[in-house]
Amino acid sequence: MPEVIDKVAAVLTDALTEQGFDLWDVRYEKQDADMVLRVLVDRLDGDINMDDLVMLTELISDRVDEIQPDPFPEAYLLDVSSPGAERDLKRPRDFDWAVNKTVELELKTPVDGEMTLTGTLVSATDDEITLEVVGKKGKRTQVTLPMDQIKRAHLSIDQDRILMTDDDFAWATEKLVQVSTYRKIDGQKDFVGELTEVTPEVLVLADEDGQTIEIPRDVVAKARHTNTF
Repeated sequence: MPEVIDKVAAVLTDALTEQGFDLWDVRYEKQDADMVLRVLVDRLDGDINMDDLVMLTELISDRVDEIQPDPFPEAYLLDVSSPGAERDLKRPRDFDWAVNKTVELELKTPVDGEMTLTGTLVSATDDEITLEVVGKKGKRTQVTLPMDQIKRAHLSIDQDRILMTDDDFAWATEKLVQVSTYRKIDGQKDFVGELTEVTPEVLVLADEDGQTIEIPRDVVAKARHTNTF
C-alpha cells in the first residue's frame, strides 16, 4: 500500500537522519496471516549493530504511532532491521553509495542473451548505469544500460569459494579463479584466469589476453573462485 509507505517514510526520514541513520527502505507486506511493517535502516557512517536496532525499534514505533489519521487498515507487526548484504538499490543515493561495489542487475530485456548482470558499479546517473563486468576469459568490459531497462538492482555478495574437491573444480569451470602454487611456473606462483579445463593432472587457465597456462594439480597450494583480478 503506497500511501502507508509514503506516510511512514515521511515521518521517519528526518528523525533517523538526526540520529545518524539512513532510512533505506519501508515495506508493508503480508506475511502468513499478519501484515508486517518492515523498516530497513543503516548507519550514515559505519556499520549498524544490535544495540542500534533495539533503540531504533522504540524510536520508530513511537514516531509511527504519532501519525494521524492512522494510515493502517489493520493491526500490524513492526520489524526493524538492517538492509542486509544483498540490499536493494532504488534511490539515486543508493546507487551513489554502491559505486565501486559489486552489484547484480535483473533486466527487463536480455543483454547478450543474459537477463542478469553482475559486476562492479562504475557510475550511475538518473538516466543510466555503467557496470564493469568480467567476461568468460577474464576480460573486463563496461556495459552502460538505461535505468528503465533495470527490473531490480541489489548489492551482490562476492563469491570467493575455496576450490578443493573435484566437484568444486567442476563447479568453477568457465568461471574466474585464482590459483597459488608451491613452486614457480614460468617465474610466478599466483595466477588468475578463466578455468577452461580440469583433469586429474592439471588445471588449465586462460588469462585476460586469452593465453593459456597448465598448472599441475600436485603443485597447487590454494585455489578459489573470484570475481576480480
